[in-house]
Parts: sequence; C-alpha cells; structure tokens
Amino acid sequence: MINSLALGWWLIRVTIWLAVAAWLLRVFVEASGRSFAARDRAIRWSWLIGALACVAHVVAAMGFGHCWSLGNAMRHTAMETRRVIGVELPASVFVNFAFMAFWLYDAVREFRSSEVRSLGAMRHGIWLTMMLNGTVVFGPRYWMWVMIPCAVATIAIAASRVRSK
Repeated sequence: MINSLALGWWLIRVTIWLAVAAWLLRVFVEASGRSFAARDRAIRWSWLIGALACVAHVVAAMGFGHCWSLGNAMRHTAMETRRVIGVELPASVFVNFAFMAFWLYDAVREFRSSEVRSLGAMRHGIWLTMMLNGTVVFGPRYWMWVMIPCAVATIAIAASRVRSK
C-alpha cells in the first residue's frame, strides 16, 4: 500500500523542484545568446514544463498539504511567513495562485507566438521574486544557498542584456 503522506510530501517537493529547474533552464538558455537549432524549442518546452509543474505543485500542496482547504493554506502561509520574516501574510496564497495562472498563460502564449520573446526585466523580476520567496519561506534552509547564486546570476544576466541593447 502507498503511504499517501509520503507520496504527497514528495509530490509537493518534486513538482516545485521541476518548476524551478525549468525556470533556470529558460533563463540560462536565453542568456547564452547563442543560436542553435533547438534553442526556441528548448525555451518553449522548458517554459511549458515549468508552468505545468507549478500547477501540479499547487494542486499537490492544496490536496496533500492543506486537505483542499483554502483556510488551511492561508493559516499555514501566515504561520510560515511569521516564522521566517516576522509578518503574517495569509493572503499571499492568492499571489501564488495568480503567479501560477500567469505562468501557464505566458507559456501558452509563448507557444502561440511566431518567435520566442525575451523574458525582459519585469518578467525576470516577477519570477525571481516568486522563486526567492518560495525558497526562503517554504524551502529547507539549504535551498536559500542554492537560490542566492541563481538570483545573482539572473540579475547579472538581465543587467548584461540591458547594457548590450
């Protein structure tokens, strides 16, 4: 018999790890500035896989972590944000829902577009903020040491692209 608590714990984590990896793949492929045969396809598919992994993460967290209760999700979020940053932010659950919907919309829009669009400073900033917030508030402590270099690299990439234009 499958232990649903263990399965849920792993689904919540693996789906967000996949989403973060897909986001980073998109950032680094785009930042390479190289043209190669599969570049646009790699960007589009990594973006879609990241968006779908984000959706799966939210579904797994709501189902396994919060028993499909928005109240439970808000209480958990408030408790974790208070523990980490000293402020209760229960409504930030809705920011996560909006981010998930925007990422999915953006990935579908990317597939429908004739050419791949650069993430741009605003989109880089949104994703970076969400990834840092999620890892610092909900992730294990060692994730912060993974995300800080990723954040520095993302900022450096965005800054170099602005300077080169």
